[in-house]
Amino acid sequence: MLNKKLIMLIVIVLVGVTTFALAQEQEIKDYKVQQGDTLWDISRKELNDPFLWPKVWKENPDIANPDKLIPGQIVKIPLYLLQKEIQKEEPVIEPEQPKPAPIPIAEPAPPKPKPLVNANAYISSGYIASAINDLGLVIGSPSGKTLLGTHDMVFVKTKAAAKPGDRFYLLRKGPVVKHPVTKSILGYLIEITGIAEIKKSEYDGQTPAQIIESFSDVNIEDILVAYQKETPPFVSEIECGTPKINGYIVEARQLRLNNGQFDIVYIDKGKKDNMKVGDLLKTANKGKFTVSNGLIQVIKVQESTSVAVVRQSTDAITKGNLITEAEKQKYPFCSNR
Repeated sequence: MLNKKLIMLIVIVLVGVTTFALAQEQEIKDYKVQQGDTLWDISRKELNDPFLWPKVWKENPDIANPDKLIPGQIVKIPLYLLQKEIQKEEPVIEPEQPKPAPIPIAEPAPPKPKPLVNANAYISSGYIASAINDLGLVIGSPSGKTLLGTHDMVFVKTKAAAKPGDRFYLLRKGPVVKHPVTKSILGYLIEITGIAEIKKSEYDGQTPAQIIESFSDVNIEDILVAYQKETPPFVSEIECGTPKINGYIVEARQLRLNNGQFDIVYIDKGKKDNMKVGDLLKTANKGKFTVSNGLIQVIKVQESTSVAVVRQSTDAITKGNLITEAEKQKYPFCSNR
């Protein structure tokens, strides 16, 4: 009788351990795709970080294009990514220790500088340009895939000799940007898709390279341009101006029709209009009545256009919205003045 009870106890323990292990492996949530969703959007909504989209894509090998999802399609969300982020943020509670002898109080470490925007968002925000100084082209991949991401190998063709370790930005020239009111051509919408590093010297007209970071899907025929490490300015360095400007939002990153907080938009004012990084502008929707709908902050400035991030929105911010002088007040994304 004793042996039977012991065997039953062992079986119960083993079943419990197996169930727990399976639960650990099944940290997956099914997400039903809505109209207009991309893996970027889903990662932002479900994991609070749009740059986790390549890991979501990896869990869903049946998805051919991360930017073209079918409404109603089920996407598997690896929730362990979110849980790890939460665990990283939770304070570690140390066991109570005996009070040590008094020691001199050290000066507190200065607060870590806060970037104006996330580094990946800053690099991938792109810009509007009338011409590109291209240095080469992505011509294929060893795997035969045409949609590529971080760690994938590609073949590139460069205009000048490239050596192992050389890096290039990968970019895609998008459609012509026309002013929503004057209809004048402002240039092409340039999207930075990733960073590639040369792995071997050219052989038989092609050079092996690896995508060391991707901000969206990298495609065959993406263009190579000069690489220079870019870092966003820090909030402590920015004194937000509120220039008296009257202009327009002329386009949005990835041609988004509706934009909210942290999305990227492009405006028709630049260096020639004395725009500066950090400048704040109020946005408004002009219909029968002009209604304020948000606040944007300039993060990059070109000669006649600028790139801005949406800081606040009470309604969808879209191409054609007006931009005007913002209220003069203190904001958390500006240094104290």
